[in-house]
Amino acid sequence: MSEALSALRNATRDIHDEFEQGLKLARPDAGQAEYLNFISAMWGWLKPFEQALWREDWPADIDAAQRARKSDWLRRDLLAAGMDEQAIAALPLLQESPPLDTPAQRYGVAYVLEGAQLGSQLLSRTLGPRLAPWPAHWLAGYGDKASQRWLSFRKLAERDLAGPTEREEAAQAARWAFRTLSSWFRERGAA
Repeated sequence: MSEALSALRNATRDIHDEFEQGLKLARPDAGQAEYLNFISAMWGWLKPFEQALWREDWPADIDAAQRARKSDWLRRDLLAAGMDEQAIAALPLLQESPPLDTPAQRYGVAYVLEGAQLGSQLLSRTLGPRLAPWPAHWLAGYGDKASQRWLSFRKLAERDLAGPTEREEAAQAARWAFRTLSSWFRERGAA
């Protein structure tokens, strides 16, 4: 594993493990109710900052426009679950802003989101059949391009987080993302 990704993984391992262990969606008996709670919580956490994260100055080969569609997946899932636009607009939103001032900080926050897509692929295999007929766009994520997008992200992170200062900034931003995500999910009963 690359130095940059190792630094991010090591900096977030404790928070990541705690979050995963408490995630109600990962329980063997999880179904539609847990998925609705999950996507509602994820919407409220991600929606306030997703566009700001991906509109900043990213390398062209990261394909930021495609990566900035996760809120749209969540919105489509919420609609499929029976919520209307008014109900979605009424969902609570995170009030705290992530650290996005530097490219390294943006990589740190993006690391959490892009890594979540790998986890969603795993959940999709076990949870997908229990969600029928919902389409579960969040779990489908990048679909058959998930591994390719993750490898591309890793390669660019390794290139752009070459120095210890950049890696530390990214690690702190990733910790912020996991810490607020975990807290947000606990407050909403999703973890």
